[in-house]
Amino acid sequence: MELTAAVITIRRLTLAVILVPLEFTYPEPGARLIAEAQRVFPTLPIMLVSPRDGGFSRTYAHFDTTNLVDDIDTDQIAWRRYSADISDSPLPF
Repeated sequence: MELTAAVITIRRLTLAVILVPLEFTYPEPGARLIAEAQRVFPTLPIMLVSPRDGGFSRTYAHFDTTNLVDDIDTDQIAWRRYSADISDSPLPF
């Protein structure tokens, strides 16, 4: 699995932000993608972000993002490509 993501700090919270198409910001595919992404970012909270011109359009996370989304500008994030080998083995924690 390839991810376009970044580790950022907002209001003293360090989290992984993953750039995704809009359809991944809904509970069913979003929760599945976050579970898979935990293999890449096992110790960080993860937020999925769907971009649009000038900022974000939708987010999905397992925590309340209300106070964070105004501080996220997808055009200003230094995105990187991350790879994760997805297997049926249990997570390492």
